[in-house]
Amino acid sequence: MMRTSFRLGLAVALTGLFAASAAAQQEFDARALAAAVASHVRHAVDRRDRDQRDRDKNEQVERITKTVKIGAAGQVDLSNISGDIVVTAGGGDEVKIDVVKRGRGPTDADAKRQLELLTIDIIERTGRVEVRSRYKEGERHINASADYTVTAPAGALVTARSVSGDIRVTGIKGELDVETVSGDVRLDGVGQLGRAKTVSGNVDVSGARVDGTLEASSVSGNVIARAVKARRIELGTVSGNVELVDAACDTVTAKAVSGEVSFTGALAKGGRYAFKSHSGDVRLVLAGEVGFEIEASTFSGTIKSDLPLTIGGKRESAVSHRTIRGVYGDGGAFLDVTTFSGSVVIRKR
Repeated sequence: MMRTSFRLGLAVALTGLFAASAAAQQEFDARALAAAVASHVRHAVDRRDRDQRDRDKNEQVERITKTVKIGAAGQVDLSNISGDIVVTAGGGDEVKIDVVKRGRGPTDADAKRQLELLTIDIIERTGRVEVRSRYKEGERHINASADYTVTAPAGALVTARSVSGDIRVTGIKGELDVETVSGDVRLDGVGQLGRAKTVSGNVDVSGARVDGTLEASSVSGNVIARAVKARRIELGTVSGNVELVDAACDTVTAKAVSGEVSFTGALAKGGRYAFKSHSGDVRLVLAGEVGFEIEASTFSGTIKSDLPLTIGGKRESAVSHRTIRGVYGDGGAFLDVTTFSGSVVIRKR
């Protein structure tokens, strides 16, 4: 619990620092500030983790397993305090739950006591199962965690949340909502993704197929989406890079405060794309035959295009400006590109 509170405090502090840098951009170099804060966070977390491991060398483990019938399109609600969550698609109409509890302390007796302070509730309802971690009320300095490994029907509706831990979901095609405070989120081959969010960690989405909006965000970490399909894609981070590769989408919004924004792939005819960074480059590597209309600007960088653009009625190749309004090819898509202290680079794939 101490470690969770510590990391959560660092994440909150980080958010405040970057908000201040954005509001006072004339006084601060956001990229340098990000590097300094990130370095401080890494060293502080590493030092605290080493000290914690030295104090709590002993570990007690308890395993809980259960199988619950929920139906092929039932609901799975997973909520954890400290520990990882892994969800994999299976067949049939049952959910298989495997929870590994761990208690740590300077002695075996202390570790066993820590283990007893953490309770796992598995609540069964018709067509639904809930798995929740719960610490004993009134206790402080709890050092216990639980890892969830769950196999659910592919069509299940899954909600997964953790305060401190990674979340990975593979192959779930039903509605999916994933959120952690301190940890990475990785989603492979999922469908109907509503939201993938972390405060301190990376978000990696691959092969998702979504009817509506695919939303992924982080405060301190990279956000990456590969081979995804959705009507609308919204990606954002404060401190980190945003990367979108081979997406099939009509509307894209990708934003970073301190980091690079990149797009690789083909544009959709009639599509609208907004790429914005405060302190970082925007890189577009374009494939396919669809042309585009572009409005792009940078304050202290340059805009370079290897693709010939028509600007003010004049066709230009190897374009290098700070502000442009131009057209390439049939102008079938629209690009809105902005960076404050970075460059815009446009290339052919």
